[in-house]
Amino acid sequence: MAEEKAQAGAAEGRGTRSRVVALGGLVVLAVAVAGAWRLGLAERTGEEPRPEPAVGALLPLDPFIANLADEDGKRYLKATLQVEFFAGRVPDEFTARVPQMRDLVLTLLTSKLFAEVRTPEGKAVLRDEIINRMNRTVGRDLVKAVYFTEFIVQ
Repeated sequence: MAEEKAQAGAAEGRGTRSRVVALGGLVVLAVAVAGAWRLGLAERTGEEPRPEPAVGALLPLDPFIANLADEDGKRYLKATLQVEFFAGRVPDEFTARVPQMRDLVLTLLTSKLFAEVRTPEGKAVLRDEIINRMNRTVGRDLVKAVYFTEFIVQ
């Protein structure tokens, strides 16, 4: 009987030991798979690589204050904007023409009616007009986008 208990204890010890070894192996495997995935070594199915969006240089312009073209002449607009370029730095030919660019934006703003700029669609049209006029002034596509960072109509 003592012999049977000894054999049962030995079998139980082997079972516990094999469970610990198996569990340890699973942990090592999980860590290896996670590491490979993190380093990009494992193939990711169903995912296409996404390129980082290219962000061009940004140039903040001083605020604009303009009377709107409404008949009563009592409405004005205050707008601050930033110009984004296709290049990673502000092109010298644009920097040399900042006073000219400010003038064309100011002239455009004073030609607008309140009804034209109060809606999101109106602001989008205004944004496109500014980009087109700036690019036309320098004779090529330098300006990628214009962002209004402040837009107040009163």
